[in-house]
Amino acid sequence: MRTIKHPVMALLAAAGLLAGAATVSAQGQPQQAPAQPQTQAPAMDVSESQVENFVDAYMAVQGINQEYTQKLQNVEDPEKATKMQQEAQTKMQEAVSNSGLSISEYQKIAQAAGQDQELRSQIEKELTSRIETEQDS
Repeated sequence: MRTIKHPVMALLAAAGLLAGAATVSAQGQPQQAPAQPQTQAPAMDVSESQVENFVDAYMAVQGINQEYTQKLQNVEDPEKATKMQQEAQTKMQEAVSNSGLSISEYQKIAQAAGQDQELRSQIEKELTSRIETEQDS
């Protein structure tokens, strides 16, 4: 059974993973990203089909993230860990593309969901519905 405790944070984390923000150097040290000022994104018109595609991509990305997080826990070789992270990132990007969204669209929707309560509610509703459907089958 999957539970959604903080779907907005998970959405933003998923977008960050796709952007490569979670890469680790060969020495196993996190890379420092340059600080970027937070700017208010303009309201984004997101259709119902885009919300559905976003949820498809999000669920696939989360599955890949969970799979690779478990795999990486047992990896001690930093080079192998980096390769696995790149593999995971590629699979996540493919999952987003297969959902009918570009990486840029996925990231924009995730960012907008962090700032737009109505969009966030639409995504959470669709996500909850999908998870409940999965649990019933």
